[in-house]
Amino acid sequence: MTVKVRGKDLDNRWVVPHNPYLLAKFDCHLNVEICSTIKAVKYLYKYIYKGHDRVAFNLIPGQNIQDIDEIQQFQSARWIAPPEAMWRIYGFILNEMHPSVYSLHLHLEDQHLVAFHAHDNLNNILRSDFTAKSMLTEFFSTNQTNENARKLLYKEFPEAFVWNQQHKIWTPRKKKTVIGRIVTASPFEGERNDVESLDDLIDAVFQDIGSYSENLSEMTNRAILTPKNNSVDEINTILIQRFP
Repeated sequence: MTVKVRGKDLDNRWVVPHNPYLLAKFDCHLNVEICSTIKAVKYLYKYIYKGHDRVAFNLIPGQNIQDIDEIQQFQSARWIAPPEAMWRIYGFILNEMHPSVYSLHLHLEDQHLVAFHAHDNLNNILRSDFTAKSMLTEFFSTNQTNENARKLLYKEFPEAFVWNQQHKIWTPRKKKTVIGRIVTASPFEGERNDVESLDDLIDAVFQDIGSYSENLSEMTNRAILTPKNNSVDEINTILIQRFP
């Protein structure tokens, strides 16, 4: 089918892909495209984290003004549309996240973060057994006393246990679905990220890790091989994405 628009012949090649059903249902212009690459995620997250709608305006009196100082009059404010205002007035839920995510600490021995007040005695803090506890150290302690805990990896622990910040202990979970996420170790952090020095780490960091293995060398070799395999998988994924 060919039509003449403004003196030019146009055919189906000039028509934007569309879905007749969606156009009729929503009664508006609607462009339909297929999101076929991982880059679509970046597009979605840009709108989630871009912040509130904003408006730039200035206030001027009714009479005419000869000298206008735009810098002094400029105001940047948040714009709240009527639908959002109504939603907030009635106290409806704005957002929610499911399931909840536990941020799991990862550190070397006696190198975890400790929060304290400025007036606290530092010597008392350093000698305190309570201060020495962390998510990671209590994960080890729970494994010593709870047989079910030994079936879980550190990242899986929040699915079956709850971290009590007040008493710094893991307690069995009774309700709610939660997943764990281990804090990323940067390559610039030295030992915490150095898989090549696992033999030294087991002796110097948490010595009891190696006490349950009959062959310590084999265990560390397998632990070193695992992250290397992950790196190979990541490289392969990048190569596949770059293929035309």
